[in-house]
Amino acid sequence: MAWDNILSRGIWVLIQPSNFLFMMLIIGYLFSKYAHKNSKYNKFAKKIISLSLIILCFAGFTNLSAWLLWPIEGRFEQYTNETDNGPYSGIIVLSGSEKSAISTSVNQATLNHGGERLIETAALARKLPILPIIYTGGGRAEPDELSENDVAKMFFRQAAIDFSRIKFDDKAYNTHTNATMTKKLIRPDENNKWLLITSAFHMPRSVGAFREAAINIQPYPVDYKTTLKYAGIFSIDFSKNLRNFDLVIHEYIGLLAYYITGRSSALFPGVE
Repeated sequence: MAWDNILSRGIWVLIQPSNFLFMMLIIGYLFSKYAHKNSKYNKFAKKIISLSLIILCFAGFTNLSAWLLWPIEGRFEQYTNETDNGPYSGIIVLSGSEKSAISTSVNQATLNHGGERLIETAALARKLPILPIIYTGGGRAEPDELSENDVAKMFFRQAAIDFSRIKFDDKAYNTHTNATMTKKLIRPDENNKWLLITSAFHMPRSVGAFREAAINIQPYPVDYKTTLKYAGIFSIDFSKNLRNFDLVIHEYIGLLAYYITGRSSALFPGVE
């Protein structure tokens, strides 16, 4: 695994909101238990616990995550299901929807909450039967497990998509390398627009990375987490809300990090 991938994943484990808030609760508890009752450490502990609980409740029992997702999911909403702006050179789909461990165990293509990436790719492949497809991403968690690439191949085989149309990149491990590895698979004469398929929340950062790699793309967002409509203040689905809160914070941090490191063409890429 590349050093930048290890570093980014390690940092994210620490600052992922759900993990960070849980750690703050533990730290607060330890300070309150072992610090003198009237000491500044005890007062500090109470503040940490109170603030962490407030943030957890607000993130878990309101539509905060949906409100934060709206700007990024709606960034390219106008391209949803749009295939009339050709000519197109092909279809690019980013990995990230595959459950490698479970797929290995049951010998089936098992997908996660982002399964629409592959499902919509198969649908587009049938709708636009002459277009080639590039699948990018080859993560493998364990040596004896199927890789994301392997699961995608299993899915496309079961979906009866002609393998002669598909180029598989098994070297990419993040959005930046998705773009740079894809660039190597595109022939010089394939200079029309490529339909770029990934989750709607992930589309702005993906567009920035692919534009930076000088690939002519048209966004094709899928896997929406929100309706892009106001749904009230409160939501009692704590686990889903907290999961989406982690997801959207990760994406905003990713947008900033990619822009600072020169991996994205803009801080918040939009329609050109």
